[in-house]
Amino acid sequence: MSHLNKKTIHEKLFKLQESVKILEELRAEGRNSFFTDRKNQDVALLNMFVSIELITDIGNHIITEVFQKQAKNYKEIIELLGKTGVTTEIFAKENEDMIKFRNLIAHDYEKITPEGIYENLQKAPDVFREFAKYFVEFMDKNAN
Repeated sequence: MSHLNKKTIHEKLFKLQESVKILEELRAEGRNSFFTDRKNQDVALLNMFVSIELITDIGNHIITEVFQKQAKNYKEIIELLGKTGVTTEIFAKENEDMIKFRNLIAHDYEKITPEGIYENLQKAPDVFREFAKYFVEFMDKNAN
């Protein structure tokens, strides 16, 4: 087993926690506030993108350092997290679509709709928090 950079992972998890908090606040404000204020849509979009990047960064680090596997793309990072037991395979499979949303944000942003952002906002904080829980549990089990 190679060495995990736990300091970096903890820093990324802290940033993830901050983004999740912002997303939860936006979700709690409700539908009307979300659709009437474009800034809320932009803040949600940015924090979902950053959160997905953090999850894939942490996941890729674990896959590379602990399992000596190289993911070919973002989707494969999520798949490998399930196959290696960092997350459950079911959880990984259920959340592969967040990579499609990430790619939409990064490459096809003209196709993003407020409705699509809002729909993802309803589940994103819970999914991101669950990924963080899996990462923490994995690090606890594999403490060097």
